[in-house]
Amino acid sequence: MHHHAQFGQHTAGRGARPRRPRASAVTAAAQTPEELGRTRRAVYGASFGFFVDMFDVYLPTVALVPAMNYFTPDSMPDGTRAILSALIFVATLLGRPVGSVVFGWFADRVGRRRVTLFSVTGCAICTALIALLPGYATLGITSTVLLLVLRLVDGVFMGGEYTGATPLAMEASPQGKRGWYGGVVGAGSAFANCAIAGVTLVVLQFAHEGGPDSAYSTWGWRIPFAVGAVLCAVFLVYYSRSVEESETWRAAPKAKNPLREIVLGRSRRDFAQVFVLMTGVWFASAIASGLLPSALHKEGHISATEVTGALVIAQGVHAVFFPFMGLLSERIGRRTFIAWNGVGVAVVCAGSFAALALGRWSGFGVMLLIAFLVRLTGGSVFSVMPSYLCERFPPATRGSGFGLGYSTPLVITSFYAYYQDWLGHLMPRGYTAVVLLVLGGALISCGALIGPETTHVDLATDDAPADPGTALGSRQVSSPGPLGGPAS
Repeated sequence: MHHHAQFGQHTAGRGARPRRPRASAVTAAAQTPEELGRTRRAVYGASFGFFVDMFDVYLPTVALVPAMNYFTPDSMPDGTRAILSALIFVATLLGRPVGSVVFGWFADRVGRRRVTLFSVTGCAICTALIALLPGYATLGITSTVLLLVLRLVDGVFMGGEYTGATPLAMEASPQGKRGWYGGVVGAGSAFANCAIAGVTLVVLQFAHEGGPDSAYSTWGWRIPFAVGAVLCAVFLVYYSRSVEESETWRAAPKAKNPLREIVLGRSRRDFAQVFVLMTGVWFASAIASGLLPSALHKEGHISATEVTGALVIAQGVHAVFFPFMGLLSERIGRRTFIAWNGVGVAVVCAGSFAALALGRWSGFGVMLLIAFLVRLTGGSVFSVMPSYLCERFPPATRGSGFGLGYSTPLVITSFYAYYQDWLGHLMPRGYTAVVLLVLGGALISCGALIGPETTHVDLATDDAPADPGTALGSRQVSSPGPLGGPAS
């Protein structure tokens, strides 16, 4: 395999600092007890960070929907209220790419650890302020505007958390176990989906929903947001006391402009490949997470409480499998795993939504099975994204590369509800989710196949994995096998 010259040589004369001695790749067998402890603390911190991040992201879709009448006038049509609710969620998603741009730069220039602490502090403040917001009866439409602004700013800070914590954790993980540890990190997001549904379910038991003066609309919805703020505070205490800065980042040359290197420089083709892949991932995630609850309720004919119970069970069981799926990617290759996951999205996940649209099945047991299949096929790719995305970019630009690659496709996929409205003019609305899932699965598989196998990448060096002989690639490599890593 032939590699380009290292990053420090490419940036000579453009502001790169002199090269320092590199932290060499460490295998699991060669780790000392002290290094193992450092790895585990960093991985648990990143997993907790993903948990806090995703808990915060999906608060509006689960906890705020029953209380939207608190922020809107009684005269507002249900359709307009639903659009406003979607805008609150979209505002959060659109803030994340902005945060990735801003905090990714700082993660590469001033350190992964400091960026993580600063960004989660911002999340804690925004979430706590939302929990204290007065409603429409007090401030009128200003309360709704404040909610939108705070969610947008919160999204910006969320976009900073994973640009620091996840690269730090993967850089601390030994080669050969990054798949397992990456799965542990990704499990944080899966458990968050389960936790927020559980918290909301508990609150609804003693704060019943109803009109704008109901217990849930007045104060019950504040509890999940308060829990989110407390989780941020707990994370900050743990991370500041337990996690050390990445040695790989310390040893790496510092790019003068990491964003330029990602978008216009050496890594631009790698970024383009990741963008295609993550566009498919976020389409699948939006449907599997955002549309599944209402589909189970309306098409599966089960109560809202049963829907929440099914999601808690399905998502909790699914999350347990994350490290094992990461380990599987270590055995068969990340590229293979991701490509086949795309097939699962286009066939099994899309087929599950088609079964719901037909409306021929009902009952809690059947809906629980469908919920699990949707989560298994629509969300399992997140078990390998922490390791895969970090392996796609060199240490000097890894924070920016991970953040931009992970978040910028949200600019396209966040408006999935509007794509559904357009498709609804061409077909029954229940099948619009099927079309988007087939598209998402195709993008996932294509995105994986035009990229390289990354399992054996040394994260401590600038040598990037070679692209598999496609027009999109800029590096040389032996030809890969179909849906797999390099051919022997």
